[in-house]
Amino acid sequence: MQDELTLKALGIFVEVARTGSVTSAAARLGLAQSVVSRQVAALERLIGGALFYRNGRGVALTSLAGQLLGQAVPLLDGATELLDTARGHAGHVSGVVTIGLVPAVSPALSSALLAEIGTRYPGIRLRIVEGYSGDIEARLSQGEIDLGVVNRYRAAGRNSYRRLFETPLMLVGRRERLAERCRELGLGPGPLATRQLARFPLVLPVPPNAIRTLLDDLATRQKFSLTVVMDAGSSVVVKRIMADHMAFSVLPYHAVAEELASGLMDARPLGERAMRQSVVLAASSLRPFTQAARMVAQCIPELVERFLADGTWRR
Repeated sequence: MQDELTLKALGIFVEVARTGSVTSAAARLGLAQSVVSRQVAALERLIGGALFYRNGRGVALTSLAGQLLGQAVPLLDGATELLDTARGHAGHVSGVVTIGLVPAVSPALSSALLAEIGTRYPGIRLRIVEGYSGDIEARLSQGEIDLGVVNRYRAAGRNSYRRLFETPLMLVGRRERLAERCRELGLGPGPLATRQLARFPLVLPVPPNAIRTLLDDLATRQKFSLTVVMDAGSSVVVKRIMADHMAFSVLPYHAVAEELASGLMDARPLGERAMRQSVVLAASSLRPFTQAARMVAQCIPELVERFLADGTWRR
């Protein structure tokens, strides 16, 4: 039986409280569900009271747990910072850094990060999660991940941001089909007006999504309707539909850099200034900014500049 309070037990308690589920907490911590349940039960015995109400959807905090949570989080953060400082003075930076990446940057950036961090800071282990900007922003705001590379079109929210680069959005499609459709519509070379998007069958991200919101807002303001033939929750699906069908999408260059370079896809720029995307590095305001996270955060802009310099990505 546990007879003393440990940081491990507190960490498990905080994760269960944040997720509202023993199963989800176990998955995030990489522990067996039975281990998490035993730790929670031991902590409840130690403090002499219940921490959670069990229900069909998971668990809910008791009033006691609510009071403890407010003290447990800064205690754990302080312990993390203390250990981080000690390791830094010993000349050894280590720890797990969880990074959320949007699909457009994930393949190139995750591979380059593994090589760069593995060489410079072998004690750091990267954990990469992929998702659209809204998902990553939510996980940052909930303190589930340390850093995120996301797309922005409007003012920043609660998290800390650093702009990495800005890039135009383009109408993208399979090369021969895009050329064929432009000929049918009598569209000459050069940027397309946003209103012309109404004349192209589009496969777009499932809302809510930043690009989708931007396009829907522009269509509403300019009084035209988008012809959406499919909502897709995956960039892999978007690319496959464009490859197999007379369908197009609105994407930044780096999202289809390989397909454009191979000649499979082609793109037409959109004329409106509003059709530009800022790619930013965000840090969670709810997680301690460890030395390991700081080193990774310094490395990401360096790698982005390298991609822009060698033409892998474009402004």
